[in-house]
Amino acid sequence: MCDLRHRHLAAQTRAVLLERLPAAAYRRRVREPVTALDSFLGRDSELARLGRISGTRLLTLVGPAGVGKSRLVKEFTGGRATWVGLGSVADVARACAAALGEQAGREPALSALVRALAGRETVLVLDDCDRVAAECAAVLEPLLLGCAGLTVIATSREPLRVPGEVLFAVPPLSITDAVELFADRARANQVGLRLGDRDALAALCARLDRLPLAIELAARLVTLLPVEELLARLDDRLELLNRGNRTAAVRHQSLRAAIGWSYDHLSAEEKHVFRCISQGSGGFGLDVAVQACDLPADRVLVLLSALVAKSLLTSTGAGRFEQLESVRLYGRERFAQQWSTAGESRGEPLKTADQ
Repeated sequence: MCDLRHRHLAAQTRAVLLERLPAAAYRRRVREPVTALDSFLGRDSELARLGRISGTRLLTLVGPAGVGKSRLVKEFTGGRATWVGLGSVADVARACAAALGEQAGREPALSALVRALAGRETVLVLDDCDRVAAECAAVLEPLLLGCAGLTVIATSREPLRVPGEVLFAVPPLSITDAVELFADRARANQVGLRLGDRDALAALCARLDRLPLAIELAARLVTLLPVEELLARLDDRLELLNRGNRTAAVRHQSLRAAIGWSYDHLSAEEKHVFRCISQGSGGFGLDVAVQACDLPADRVLVLLSALVAKSLLTSTGAGRFEQLESVRLYGRERFAQQWSTAGESRGEPLKTADQ
C-alpha cells in the first residue's frame, strides 16, 4: 500500500509540475520516453520545488555523486522530453543532434541544431554533464539564444555557468525516505525479508549519507549480512558497495567508482587539497584547511571553492565546510595510496595515512 501511495502521489505531483513547465512542455517532440523499471520513492518536496520554478530556459540540477539527480529529472519530466546522455560523449552538439534525429552532414553540428530548433518548442534533457561542462556551455549559449522555444534541463555535479542558468541543488533523501528506499530495495532482493529494528535502519541510512546510490548498493547485501552487522562494517563501504546494476554505467556500479568519477576530473592542486582535508572528521574552517594543505590561505580558499562547486565539499556558511562521510573515506583512501606510492618510489616501507 505504501508503494502504491507514493506512486499515486508522484503521478499527481508530476501532472501539476508539467502544467507549470514552460510552454515547450506541452508541445515537445517526443523521442524515446525515459522509463524506470523500479519504484520511485520520496522526493515530494523536491518535485514541488521544481514545479514552482518558472520562466527559466536552463535549469541545472546539481549535487554529489549518487544523490539521484537523473532519476529526479526522469520523474519530473515523466519521460516526455528528448534525453541526451553525455557520460561517454565527446561531441555534445553532435550527440544532441543525433538524439533529435537531425543529421548535420557537412554542416557543423551546432549550426544544424540551431537551424532545426529555431522554429520549434522543445524540452531537452542533458544528463551527466560533468565531464563535458565546458563543451555544454559552449553549445548551450548560442543554442538558447538562437532557439526561443528551447528549454534545457541538465544534470551535473557542477554548474555549467551559462548566462540565465538556474541551479537546483538536489539534497540527500530525508531519513524517512532513505529508510523506505532501503527497505523497498532490500525486499526486492529477498521476498518476505524481515529487516528488524527501524532505529538500526535509520542509523545505517544516515551513515550512508542518505544517498540513494549508496543505499541501493547496501540493500543488495542484506541477503548476506544483517542490518546491524552491515552498519558495523561501513568503514569498509568502498570495498563492500560494489554490486550495482549490470546495465548501469560503470561509474554507477560501485560507490568508489561514483566518487572516483568526480575525483578523476580534478586538477592536481584540487586533488591535493581534497586528499588533505579528508584526514579530519566533521566540519572544519579555512585555518584548518590551510594547515592541512600547506598552501597559502588565498590559494586554499580558491581550491575549496572549486571543490564546493564540484559537489565534493559543502559550505555551511561562516567560513565552515563539511564532507559527506562516504566522500571523506574516499579521500582518505586516495591519501593512503599517495603515501604508499611515494614510499615505493623511494624504496621505503609502505606508509598509511595514519603513519
